[in-house]
Amino acid sequence: MLPYVLAGVAGMLLFYTATQIEFHRRTGVLGPDFWPKLILMLLIVVCVYEIVRIALAKNLDDGTAGILEEVARGVETTPGPDISPPQSQPLLVLTGMAATLAYVALVATTGFFLTTAVYIAAFLLIGGYRKTKIIVAMSVGGALVLMFIFMKLVYVSLPIGSGLFGQLTILLMKLMGIR
Repeated sequence: MLPYVLAGVAGMLLFYTATQIEFHRRTGVLGPDFWPKLILMLLIVVCVYEIVRIALAKNLDDGTAGILEEVARGVETTPGPDISPPQSQPLLVLTGMAATLAYVALVATTGFFLTTAVYIAAFLLIGGYRKTKIIVAMSVGGALVLMFIFMKLVYVSLPIGSGLFGQLTILLMKLMGIR
């Protein structure tokens, strides 16, 4: 129970700290304190749930430990067959690093949506996935979902790109109701 008590107390202290964030409130817009408070509240709720579950448990040795208890004990959360470690793939690691560097270099010019879609597709291909329809759906869908979350829900300003890339981003923003 101790890991949940410690995590819960830390969550409460951090929640209190988040209530001290000063900013100018605007009607109808989430403030910068919303997401930290939400995440910390979820942490506190999970900790309280686990504390109550453990306190009411009849048999603590039945192998139904929570995640924090297993981490604290150093126990794997999912027992499985003894699998040897995968082979090292330095070329794939270097390719992934090159893709990341290309993403950083191009995102200002090509915009968040297009660059992220290509980046997701590149990582799926680098990882060995070869189903083209799934790659296209995941990369386009993933980029749209990330764009929506960051721009519409979290209010993060993302690069729109320049020229035709910027026009594409602005069109997508209009279609998704992002201002």
